[in-house]
Amino acid sequence: MRNTDFRSWLLETMRLEYKKWANDREWLEIDRALFADTILSAIKHIVRGGTLLLATDERREWFGTYALSRFYYSGTHRPLLPIFSLNRLLGTDLSIQKSSIDNTINMLDIAYGDYMFWYVGQINNHIADLCRSKEYGLFWVMDEGIRGAFALRANDEFLDYKLIEMLRLFEKALYESIFNRVVIE
Repeated sequence: MRNTDFRSWLLETMRLEYKKWANDREWLEIDRALFADTILSAIKHIVRGGTLLLATDERREWFGTYALSRFYYSGTHRPLLPIFSLNRLLGTDLSIQKSSIDNTINMLDIAYGDYMFWYVGQINNHIADLCRSKEYGLFWVMDEGIRGAFALRANDEFLDYKLIEMLRLFEKALYESIFNRVVIE
């Protein structure tokens, strides 16, 4: 086993990791048409006065917290957006049964009126079933292809980075649209 000093090891590791990530950087550019289609409907929805309810599976709860912090706690002076956490609204026990999906939808209809789901995660759980019960939404799903969704691989070693990059692009596109710097079709 080679004994390397920490600073040299750190530099070498950083370069290796960057090279691996750099080799995978074109992933979103290749799928940009699908990505644009998925976020465009959500941007139009918000610009027209709709609400976005963000939901995640358990493994991506960190993403929901991070996304909301980007929109609300970034320290920049921007308009507040109607983006809320469905996970927080429904509580930590997301044991929504198929029979209670209709009741939950009724409650959301009363509370939010014009809302759209933004779901990030795998689709084999009750919260995903709830989000998929509406005919349209913003879906970033793992390992499954569903119509109108942007699919990612759950075992991708860069998945977290990709989600953050997608969020930043969505956030930027949303604000650019709100400030009329980008024309949305």
